[in-house]
Amino acid sequence: ILSRRVKVNNDLADYLPKDSDSTIAIDVMEKQFDEELPNLQVMVKDISLKEASKLVSVYEKIDGVLAVSWADTTTSDIISMPVEMLPESTLSKYYKDGNALYTLTVDQNKELDTLEEIRNAAGKETVVSGSFADEKIAQGTAPREIMITVVIAISFAMCLLLLSMDSLLEPFILLLCLIIGVIINAGTNIIFGTISSMTNTAASVLQMGVSIDYFIFILHRFRENREEILTLADQEDNNRKISEEAMVKSMVQSFSSILSSSLTTIIGFVALMFMRYRIGLDMGLVLSKGVATSLLTAFTLLPCMTLILEKAVEKTRHKAIISSASGLAKLSKRIHIPLMIIFVLLIFPALYMQLHNKYYYGTSHMYKDTHSVVVEAAEIKKIFGENNTMVLLVPKGKTASENMLIKDLKSMEEMKSVTSYSELFGLTIPEEMLPKEYISLLHSDEYSRIVMELSLGAEDEETFEKIDEIKAKAANYYGDEFHLIGGSVSTYDLKNVISADSIKVNMIAIGAVFLVLLLSFRSLIIPVMLTLSIEGAIWITMAVPYITGSHLFYIGYLIVSSVLLGSTVDYAILLTNRYREIRRENIELDKREAVQHAISISAVSIMSSGLILSVAGFLLNLICVNQVTAQLGRNLFRGTVMAMMVVIFVLPGLLITLDRFIIRHKNRETS
Repeated sequence: ILSRRVKVNNDLADYLPKDSDSTIAIDVMEKQFDEELPNLQVMVKDISLKEASKLVSVYEKIDGVLAVSWADTTTSDIISMPVEMLPESTLSKYYKDGNALYTLTVDQNKELDTLEEIRNAAGKETVVSGSFADEKIAQGTAPREIMITVVIAISFAMCLLLLSMDSLLEPFILLLCLIIGVIINAGTNIIFGTISSMTNTAASVLQMGVSIDYFIFILHRFRENREEILTLADQEDNNRKISEEAMVKSMVQSFSSILSSSLTTIIGFVALMFMRYRIGLDMGLVLSKGVATSLLTAFTLLPCMTLILEKAVEKTRHKAIISSASGLAKLSKRIHIPLMIIFVLLIFPALYMQLHNKYYYGTSHMYKDTHSVVVEAAEIKKIFGENNTMVLLVPKGKTASENMLIKDLKSMEEMKSVTSYSELFGLTIPEEMLPKEYISLLHSDEYSRIVMELSLGAEDEETFEKIDEIKAKAANYYGDEFHLIGGSVSTYDLKNVISADSIKVNMIAIGAVFLVLLLSFRSLIIPVMLTLSIEGAIWITMAVPYITGSHLFYIGYLIVSSVLLGSTVDYAILLTNRYREIRRENIELDKREAVQHAISISAVSIMSSGLILSVAGFLLNLICVNQVTAQLGRNLFRGTVMAMMVVIFVLPGLLITLDRFIIRHKNRETS
């Protein structure tokens, strides 16, 4: 019930730092002017000039439409000249080849119905583009995407668990406990009031993917201990007593590994909270709370339900189809040394490649090329060219400086139009003689507003260079007393903020995970070995876009790096603990035999958890319309598969090579 009341924010620019130039500029504009920044372009096809002129008033009457800009609202010539007589150079920006292009400012709080009403108002074929359309379409598709992803992920997990467990009922118990943890986390998000659309889309799937191994590890241990106790038990012992003893033993044995695993995962998410870009704080809070909730559920609800439903579980017992990974262990034994050498040779070139990837920082490439949003935007661009709206706020009253600035702005090759008070009404008409609604659009008590239309893309190096140029021109006349606003300007600030966050987030995550491993293992060599193994897998994963020449969404790159480090290091911890247990029990046992045995009994848990997490990532990539989330899923899929391969085929070679350093710390562990 509470999860339905959590609000979702689709505007990622809202998460820029409070002290960023864009955030300050938007706050100033909202205080000084009633009209917001234009956020929707509407192109109506096969319409006459007369019909196009009349359509302006139709759009203005739609609830939620705050302003409409067209040929007869953006030029002072209309005061003395009908629209049909406007110069071709002016008219062609708004009407060309029977197509009319309108720029609308729409209340961002309105729903998808408002967009549909705008589409249908002309009674003709209409295409739209802009942040309002992007966000409302995302709002309409996100809940469906989440539901489909979760249902398919749960179905896959169920099939996999049925193969690896020896009871038909245990997988249902496991998934029910996991889902309850996800629901509790989603409901308790009400304490935040609002979460981002990215967090809303990915949180449930990521929580399931990164925490399911806690449940799997406990139940697999429970099965092993129950079988062991049954063979040693007296005939007088009943199954209930045996099961309780096995469960207690399983929880004790699992506690250290699972607590270490959960702490490393939580730390990966906590590292995101240190980003100045507050989307990291948003996602970090929700996901770290989710992991803590899953941990609590795994150690309370899961054991209770397993024991309460013991009789039903026993009735559905069967021989597990996948009970061990002896074949995989034998394969690893044959190839882990050469693969370890190859891995060591690859990781540093991979590090160089992933540091030189190309990135997108905003949401301008949020949809696939085949999506209707991209197709419609391309139609508008084909006829009217690129259209990028920016607004300059400059101190009011400095008329000479304003006119010279406007002259400089108009000299830019990419400048399509400049709308300001002096441009519309000149210097000869006093404000007192003009309608207040015109004045309020361009003048406030303190600022003059200059609206610019540029033939620039939303996000590329040329656009960022022109933003620097506009800022430099404004600074020539106003110093630092001006404000620049626009979608591309927010992305420009986003680039600077996120780039600065990168090293900080990665260093915090790596350092904190290393510290947890250091405290858990009381050894220096093991944390170095495990951290380098998983980080190496991440570097190789993130080198793929460099090799293929594709762009990464920077925010997705940061998030998936933290997620992969925190979640997949669990697999390395599990295998290392198993190896050390076996070596402690029989120090004379050959190292290669010990590592083979460790893989054989732990690989099923690792593969079960890893395959579920990787499939969750694959589904996010396959189903999500939002390309930021889809790419996050794609890299999560690749990274999890790579981490599993490293743990099963590379880490054993490291364990054998460094065995004398690992085993000599056996007596210094915490109990």
